[in-house]
Amino acid sequence: MYHPSCPTRPPLSALLSQYAAGSAVACEPVEQGLLNRGYRLRTTRGRYFLKHHFDPDTADPAAIERRHRATQRLAAIGVPVAPPLAGRDGRTVAVVGGHAYALHPWIEGRHRHGGQLTPGAVRTARGRCWGAVHAALERV
Repeated sequence: MYHPSCPTRPPLSALLSQYAAGSAVACEPVEQGLLNRGYRLRTTRGRYFLKHHFDPDTADPAAIERRHRATQRLAAIGVPVAPPLAGRDGRTVAVVGGHAYALHPWIEGRHRHGGQLTPGAVRTARGRCWGAVHAALERV
């Protein structure tokens, strides 16, 4: 997805200086994103998912931080989510060049498209996931 005000490559040096994640070794776009741009990032200290929030409706850093806090609370009570990593300043959103980014741990796996699962398997997985999320949100 192209957005006219969105840089084609993330400013890795400026971004990584805000985290204790090492220096960039490789950075490849992840093609499955809908509202944001994602990158598979390998550094001298590990593998990460770098999320570039550029959709004007969802890219406000304060709103992203609120969503991140909810995700962190869900992770703390056992919901299988990948919470963002905090930067050196304790924030989970790094703003560079007017663009908001977040760094997450890399979770190995693959993106599944709808046709790869039967309708019953989708309903079962979705029901389990939403049940866990809703039950956990009551405690968050």
